[in-house]
Amino acid sequence: MTNPGGIPAHPTECDLVMQGGITSGVAYPAAVLELYKQFRFRSIGGASAGAMAAAVTAAAEYARDSGGFERLESLREQLRQPGLIVEQFRPSKQAEPVFRILLAAQAKRTAGAKAITYLWGLLRWLFLPWLLSIAVAFGLGWLLVSSAGGTLGGIGVEGWIVFVVGMLITGALGLTLALAWSVVRLVRGLPDNYYGMCVGHQQRPRDPEALADWLHRQIQIVAGKDVADPLTFADLKAKGINLQLMTTDVTGGRPVRLPNAAYSDVHYLFSLDEWRRLFPAAILDHLGRISPVVYPGAGELRTLPSDDLPVLVATRISLTFPVLLSAVPLWTVDGSTVARHWFADGGISSNFPIQFFDSWLPTRPTFGLYFGPKVPSSAGDQPPVDPTREDDRPGLLGYLGAILSAGLNWHDTMQARLPGFSDRIQQIKLTDGEGGFNLTMPPDTIKRIDDKGAAAGQALLAFDFPKHWVERYTIAMRMLQRNLVAPDDGHISMREAYLPAYRDWLAAGAPGAEATNGHGAAWCAEAAEATSKLLDGAEGWLVSGGTFVDGSDPKPSVAMRITPDI
Repeated sequence: MTNPGGIPAHPTECDLVMQGGITSGVAYPAAVLELYKQFRFRSIGGASAGAMAAAVTAAAEYARDSGGFERLESLREQLRQPGLIVEQFRPSKQAEPVFRILLAAQAKRTAGAKAITYLWGLLRWLFLPWLLSIAVAFGLGWLLVSSAGGTLGGIGVEGWIVFVVGMLITGALGLTLALAWSVVRLVRGLPDNYYGMCVGHQQRPRDPEALADWLHRQIQIVAGKDVADPLTFADLKAKGINLQLMTTDVTGGRPVRLPNAAYSDVHYLFSLDEWRRLFPAAILDHLGRISPVVYPGAGELRTLPSDDLPVLVATRISLTFPVLLSAVPLWTVDGSTVARHWFADGGISSNFPIQFFDSWLPTRPTFGLYFGPKVPSSAGDQPPVDPTREDDRPGLLGYLGAILSAGLNWHDTMQARLPGFSDRIQQIKLTDGEGGFNLTMPPDTIKRIDDKGAAAGQALLAFDFPKHWVERYTIAMRMLQRNLVAPDDGHISMREAYLPAYRDWLAAGAPGAEATNGHGAAWCAEAAEATSKLLDGAEGWLVSGGTFVDGSDPKPSVAMRITPDI
């Protein structure tokens, strides 16, 4: 379909991928509410906090014609309520003191204020051990003085100075030992709490809502469904909505896309009893109905559903921020061995899975919302007219954090800079105190992040899809030519690697090889002939002797390889 000028009509549908970032995700509803005015969301993906935003966006699209986005607007307003975010994280009894101290220090802006907060928190947390050590020091000092035939009143100023300093040193030592013991107890207790300070689900009926309970209710409200009838991937698929979320199989050392069945060679199982600590009753009831026990002798394990999987389950698995939020156990069966696998944050393996919905040529834009380093524009190679120097020199912790981030996110960062990617990714630049682990952000800070999200959504509305399509087309054709026929630029093409000896051997049925996937000699002969035709024709489709590999490679350079579909 084209408009009167001959340019293809602007797409009315889009895909959207959102990066993880814990509380940074409060920016996403505002961006989504800008984009929905012009686009229908066909495919939606994300990791960690981006998975949460993707889930509620999918719920809103599911109920687009019955007020879904209006209810998403209400959720956006709800997120500005003071204390709402931090209320969803309810630590275990052992973890609560450390958690509260971290939260209190987080609200401070100077190093001195943070240090005082940490010290005061420790004194409150370990007041009894500290007081006991002071009492012990006083008693020992009194015994020493008495054994020497003196009294505390007669030791003089110098004696009192020594006495007081000794008590302070003993008190500090006692506080240090008590702290060390408490941390050891906390660390030893984390495995029993599924490796997190916060389970993320209310443990007793009288407890307040926690993250999974609150999120389940919000997804159901936005989707216009009863809380007892969980929104599933099948519900979304029936409306033409493709939701995909990233998580990480820490035990298996691999990223995993949810729902899992279509994208993985590993089939996972779950234990309903283990999940009672993690998910609301409505989710467990649904899973109990649709997923029967398949391994009764190994803890009554059930097959993890695919289409029938509640959206909340996949979202919660992707959300598992290490140490802060408890991991989710799944199981695998390999022969006679049944093994538990721990699942954690999708951001560990791919925090910005912008590749989820890509094909060689797009029919609609796949937008990305991103908190990482700024994506340079296509004019980035040109010297700036009036450059401004940014001398960013972080502290030691900031530097170490940057090292960790580079190790985890280098692939996402490089992918975001590729031609055909950078133009459709909008950075939401946050400053210190905004997003991340800042669970106690005041309403004005959340409002600033929300405004930045809205600005990002508005910027994407001006996206030039025809220009983007041409860029993606030329890159795809460049890669095809380079891989099929000799481009004379140092790369080895299929034409060069498909030697006559291999062609004749394949045509003869590939004798001695077991790599033909059970195909017979007739298939091998036809395959050899088809490959020869493809390579012979590949040189003929270049128009008037032209080439797609003229000029230098785009920066960063690109490659077309066979890689896992994650």
